[in-house]
Amino acid sequence: MDSSSDAIPHALVVTPSGQGHVVGAMLLSQSLAALGFKVSFIYFSSDYARLKERNSLVLPSPDLRGGTLSTTSTCCAGERCSNGYGSKNTAIVISDVIEVGNSAPTVDCNGSGGGDGGRGKIFIYVVEDALQPGDIDKRFFVTPAMKENLFNLIVELRELGHPPTCLISDTFIPWTLDVTQRAGIPRIELWTSNAMAHLLISNLDVLYSEGIFPEKGSPTQWKGETPLMLTHIPGLPPFSSDLIAKDLRFADSKNHIIQFFSKVASCVKCGERVLINSLLELEPDAFKSFEVQGIPSYAIGPLPTQMKLEDNVQTECLSWLDLQAESSVIYVAFGSSAKLSVEEIQELSVGLEASGNSFLWVIREDSVTMEELPQVLPEGFLERTRGTGMIISWAPQVKVLAHKAVGGFLSHCGWNSTVESLWAGVPLLCCPRFAEQRVNSHYLCNVWGAGLELGRTKTGGLDRSFVEGGVKALLHEEEGHNARSKAQEIMRLIEKTSQQGGQSFSNLQKLYDDMRALCSKPSK
Repeated sequence: MDSSSDAIPHALVVTPSGQGHVVGAMLLSQSLAALGFKVSFIYFSSDYARLKERNSLVLPSPDLRGGTLSTTSTCCAGERCSNGYGSKNTAIVISDVIEVGNSAPTVDCNGSGGGDGGRGKIFIYVVEDALQPGDIDKRFFVTPAMKENLFNLIVELRELGHPPTCLISDTFIPWTLDVTQRAGIPRIELWTSNAMAHLLISNLDVLYSEGIFPEKGSPTQWKGETPLMLTHIPGLPPFSSDLIAKDLRFADSKNHIIQFFSKVASCVKCGERVLINSLLELEPDAFKSFEVQGIPSYAIGPLPTQMKLEDNVQTECLSWLDLQAESSVIYVAFGSSAKLSVEEIQELSVGLEASGNSFLWVIREDSVTMEELPQVLPEGFLERTRGTGMIISWAPQVKVLAHKAVGGFLSHCGWNSTVESLWAGVPLLCCPRFAEQRVNSHYLCNVWGAGLELGRTKTGGLDRSFVEGGVKALLHEEEGHNARSKAQEIMRLIEKTSQQGGQSFSNLQKLYDDMRALCSKPSK
């Protein structure tokens, strides 16, 4: 380790596939770089190729992009290495990514360092994963190549004079614990959602070992008629089992997802600390539960959202918003994973039109293409709503939510969307679908008061009358006005905690101080 007084902590940040995970990891990377970390952000090759093909790569802000820390492969950017996972030269330096908007690399290509030695910069690496085509879409799938090549990258960076101080791993990559133990560096866990959601999955094995799950009843119902009140998590008050996703409540204990979360739970107890993209002030009970269980947890969020997938922003929707009255538009979007069925699109469209409100609606191309849309929507819908409604396939969401014309957000309640809305002080009409979204909706509607719950059918489907009533309530009725006041109150709280002296800022500063002290220790 570098024993000099100006040692720069170097964090490797590793994330699984999934836009929410990647965005959360990059947001953290930017915050770390702003504190003075040198950050190496890791994509696995299959994810990188897929995101690049979709033009959906998550990149750091141009002023934070570093040059090349090493040239460990002669492969072209984005191409698969052919030298096998047992070889050391399997990490691809993506110069077309890290040098965009950066006229001169911060660190020399031969790794000798220069100038600031990479302080405050983010370097992108793509590590060969050797995934076969049939395995790419499998959840939580890991190959020997992932472990071996990530370890080899750590070794190579050491040889080049850029030793990683720590590895920051998303919760959903528990196998990185093996890599860090082998490499002799701490594993720091990143949870990109709220603390309560982490507690639910990391204590899931208790519910199965005690025979409470699998739950009895019908998994087709959106909400159980007699949900269980769960008391198994130390430090948490009783809560309804409806907060847990159905695929976790009704599965067999030998299901691969349940087995996976059991591994997650064991890794949590072995890590150096858990970084959680939430606020202590919003979840005091959940953070207390981590403390009771002896797990070091640090609230570091919500992480600032000024991160840009949005370099090439389509401005047509923003120009359209400029023409709308203040707080008059309902923004409708269901994230990067949830696909809307034709029936759901039809129910939403009828409900939105009946509400009489202006709307900006994102329908992703993998649900329905813009060419197919006229055949899917009710006859005459586009003509009747011309001027009051706009449908697009993608939106610069952070900028949309910050626009004064937006009065509410009809959302699936993914955590990133939830945080982005609260950063802007915009209340939500909550329509959770899977994963931890029920927890997020519960917090918004029942705890924080910054959202209203959208009514659903018994099986969780969308209904036009619920959509109409929900939009009207959020934008025009007292409960909606109260939700807006609460959202703006939380916005001010977020601003306070993320500034110097705030709890989340202080926890990130502690991470920097601890890692700087670690990398300043002389090697044994």
